[in-house]
Amino acid sequence: MRFRWDKKYLYWGVTAFCVIAASIVFFLILSKISAIKGFFGIILKVIKPVLYGLLFAYLMNPLVKTFERPILVQWGEKIYGKDSRKSRSFARCIAILLALVLVLLIVIGLLWLVLPRLYESIQTLVTNLPLYFDRMRSTVEEIFKANQDVEDYVLGLFDNLSQTLSSFLSGDLVNELKTVLVSITSSVYAVVMEIVYIAIGFIVAVYILTSKERFAAQTKKVLYSIFDVQHATDIIEEAHEVNEIFIGFVSGKILDSLIIGVICYISLNIIQMPYKELVSVIVGVTNVIPFFGPFIGAVPSAFLILLVDPFKCLIFVIYILILQQIDGNIIGPKILGQNTGLSSFWVICAILVGGGLFGFAGMLFGVPVFAVIYRSVKRAVEHSLKKKDVPVKTSDFLKIAYLDPVTGEPVSLETVAREKEQKKAEEQKKEQTKIQRKKDTK
Repeated sequence: MRFRWDKKYLYWGVTAFCVIAASIVFFLILSKISAIKGFFGIILKVIKPVLYGLLFAYLMNPLVKTFERPILVQWGEKIYGKDSRKSRSFARCIAILLALVLVLLIVIGLLWLVLPRLYESIQTLVTNLPLYFDRMRSTVEEIFKANQDVEDYVLGLFDNLSQTLSSFLSGDLVNELKTVLVSITSSVYAVVMEIVYIAIGFIVAVYILTSKERFAAQTKKVLYSIFDVQHATDIIEEAHEVNEIFIGFVSGKILDSLIIGVICYISLNIIQMPYKELVSVIVGVTNVIPFFGPFIGAVPSAFLILLVDPFKCLIFVIYILILQQIDGNIIGPKILGQNTGLSSFWVICAILVGGGLFGFAGMLFGVPVFAVIYRSVKRAVEHSLKKKDVPVKTSDFLKIAYLDPVTGEPVSLETVAREKEQKKAEEQKKEQTKIQRKKDTK
């Protein structure tokens, strides 16, 4: 009897083998997860300067574009003649140099202006904390003097908070700082290497910015060699749009937060608020986080001012609400331009998920990342609907109950409501007819 080869059984056998092999590989990966993490940690450490360079180049690119104006090219033509290549290279080098100098001046200026004031504010807070708590205790006693039980309960909570905070600031914080200093001292090599990585990153960024057009051309060349022309073109267009979303949102948000911090500092100086330097830094830094940032920064700032003067705390809360309204409706839209296309609900989801997974960086980058994913899903859905000759706009579906399975035509909500009313009227008529027949029979 001749053996008959059945492709169906061969397919099942290959599928079963692949499933078993994949399960074994997955189990081995889980069992060696620590070794795999260590391996990728080594790889990440090796390429860290390049990653820093890519990040610095990406963030500095808008500055370079701003500085790289025709006036620099004309300046280069005066030096090198009509050689456009040399004149443009000269303009690019000058633009990169100006961007580097500006970034360094901003960083050094902020550190020079903020750090001493910040240290003075923290030192003043630690020194005057017992006085603030005594003042607050007297206020609590005055408010709840009519009810002794409530007063004893509130004062108990207040004393516990005072003792805990005072212990932290006077003892635990100092010990923690000593531990951190000892740790830094004992790991000078790691700190020095991080500084070296950052320095090398700036050097890498200069090379990337110098030859960014060539790198972009090489990337396009690789894409067109791997994918067909249409898919490669779609990827390039999508990359351009993703870049516009990211760089526009991040750079705009940083500039917006810097402006809010400066406005906050000037305003707090005018209304003579305590700890204006510390509060302005907190408000400016937390404002980078969309939606939740103002609330995150206002709570600790209001508590610090509350310790000094409850009335000024109330003024500060009102002022922050006004400032954030101005930022959200005037300053922010002017700087950020077009929004990310996300509703408030999706913005909240993006911040919560991003913050839960990646902390502060996730809260900052969660919105643009989610905006990119949202746009990609939206395009895929609209492309599929167009193929099926179905309305694409969401506003159209607000009036549509469903699509007819036979004709594919949209059925409006009004039509469905009318049909329900007709059906209900027919049922009532039938019921009345049954009742009438029973009466006639009797």
